[in-house]
Amino acid sequence: MTQSGLLNETSGITGPGSASVKYDVLTALLVTASQGQGVEARLALRLSLLITARFNWRRGVFAVGQRELARMWGVTDRTVKREMAELRKLGWISVDIPAARGRVAQYKIEFPTVLRATAPFWDAVGPDFAARIGGAPAEAEAAADNNVVPLHSAPAAPANDVPLWTAVAARLKAQDAKLFNAWFAQLEPHDLGAGHLQLIAPSRFVADYIKTHYLTRLTAAALAEDRSIVALEVVEAR
Repeated sequence: MTQSGLLNETSGITGPGSASVKYDVLTALLVTASQGQGVEARLALRLSLLITARFNWRRGVFAVGQRELARMWGVTDRTVKREMAELRKLGWISVDIPAARGRVAQYKIEFPTVLRATAPFWDAVGPDFAARIGGAPAEAEAAADNNVVPLHSAPAAPANDVPLWTAVAARLKAQDAKLFNAWFAQLEPHDLGAGHLQLIAPSRFVADYIKTHYLTRLTAAALAEDRSIVALEVVEAR
């Protein structure tokens, strides 16, 4: 798994339709807790409670002390340390601001990674849920209000030599044609095989902007087409 791929976006969930997206994220985690096994199922339940009780949706972070987490989860301080380490190991959370004297650590939730981990269980909720979460992923809708526009003109359609990207691109265009034409149509696909898809942007600016604002949307659309996706990265052309 590349750090510039599924593990990279941590933006909050705000703007139009954000309330339903929040419920979808929690639903995905809770069905994983119900139907999954072992550590992943247990951590999905713990993360669901943490999100419900303490996650700051607008800022996309949470900061909860070890003792408070122990009380919330009904475990010891030692267990909290182990469980938080497991969440970081899975890539579901990452440290945003390290702990300091008199201040607890602040964490981000890596939504693309959470989506990938929960995708095998989406159908258990129902086909409507699987279709919805594939078309309305957890991302910062506030980015849609950003006045930044791409520096390169976009072609009318992406290169279609990779079947998976052809399907994903069609899904993205159906969701929002204006957004697709402005950003996603600039991407050239490169199939790396074994569930790995690399998308090449014409410049670093375009690559970074898509990774910052739309990687979760890309991830959800790709998973909706192929649940076996294990890595998706956006890189600049060289």
